[in-house]
Amino acid sequence: MKTLPHFDDLAAGRALLARPLLPLARLVGFLYLTGPFDLVAELLPELPSPIETGGANYENPAALLHPYLPVLAEFEQLKHPTARIYRIIAESGEELPAMEAIDLWLSHHLLIQELETINSLLCAPCGCSLCCLGPENGMNQEFFEIPLANGECQRFPLPIIDSKTSRATTPYQEPAMQRDGSPFYDAGPAIYHWQHGWGLILPQGATCPHLDPSRRCRIYPDRPLVCRRPQLFSYVLEAVGNPAEGITTYQARRTLLAVWDCPYVKVLRDEIAAFAETCELTPVFRQNKA
Repeated sequence: MKTLPHFDDLAAGRALLARPLLPLARLVGFLYLTGPFDLVAELLPELPSPIETGGANYENPAALLHPYLPVLAEFEQLKHPTARIYRIIAESGEELPAMEAIDLWLSHHLLIQELETINSLLCAPCGCSLCCLGPENGMNQEFFEIPLANGECQRFPLPIIDSKTSRATTPYQEPAMQRDGSPFYDAGPAIYHWQHGWGLILPQGATCPHLDPSRRCRIYPDRPLVCRRPQLFSYVLEAVGNPAEGITTYQARRTLLAVWDCPYVKVLRDEIAAFAETCELTPVFRQNKA
């Protein structure tokens, strides 16, 4: 495993870090709201090229933003309001006005999509598989959990435990849930339906079953959502509570999280911080495994 990749190996990912899309998206939102456009899609072909904003130069901005059009369309709520499926509150608890809420929702979801690409470009040159392994000997943890979305469990050839007992607890609750008379993690890798949802449990020394001998993912194009965002991820919003009447409540966090375990995060700390600050977010670096 290369723990300190050469900067040249990270050139493609570094170029995207130096050109975050959120300042361009916000400019497009302003042009849409102040212009004669009914839909955001009508504005994109009218954009000049290049555009310079937020200290970055964007060649062919229409092509850059086209993959994000479903997210950018949220600006249309401000011209054509419909019933939104979310509400966003400040840390103090009050609901934010529509303009601020829509900016935060768009920022969060645009970054999720953008950072998936950046993570892939930066992760590959490192040859790192930390996210795919259970704890090593000497670590404090007995297991690591990989959260899974509904429908992702069948991608893994592992036992699936979905019981009244598992659904009433979490993997971190003490004492640990028992399986065959021992703590659940002693039974080896498995997928559990916990109180908070599905999770793949990798005990000490275990490996994701889709990691091949060369440390490459066998299902990379079809990997779970959590595997697409392991190193840098959007924490602009945090879902709080259970959805009520089809409406999800989010709390504004305005943060970009970076996992300090990852080799390229150590190498590119200043560039990651600059990316976050250009997006008007607070960069937070934290250790995930120890």
